[in-house]
Amino acid sequence: MQKTTSKLGIAIKTTRKEKGLTQMELSEELGITPRHLQAIENENKTPSYNLLFRMLSYLNISADTILHNPENNISSEQNQLLYLIKYKCDERDISVLLSTAKALIETKM
Repeated sequence: MQKTTSKLGIAIKTTRKEKGLTQMELSEELGITPRHLQAIENENKTPSYNLLFRMLSYLNISADTILHNPENNISSEQNQLLYLIKYKCDERDISVLLSTAKALIETKM
């Protein structure tokens, strides 16, 4: 469950920031304290199902991004990168990232 709650915290925090919301603003919208939101985002605290549904709905995050994990041995940073690529990048962004990754790997050889 830790990996799922870690993915949730990353997704909530990333999307909240992309939408220009502070923890205070989002917590007010969700009817929770800023401290509770901080614990979910940064400390892997698990929200109730009701709160989870409200968070995902308000931020327009697909539950699949949180609950589906085909890779079991993947770091938090890798999860964050995959989330950003899958849900936040357009085709041009992905092309630039792919070229950059290939160039980075070639410099290591």
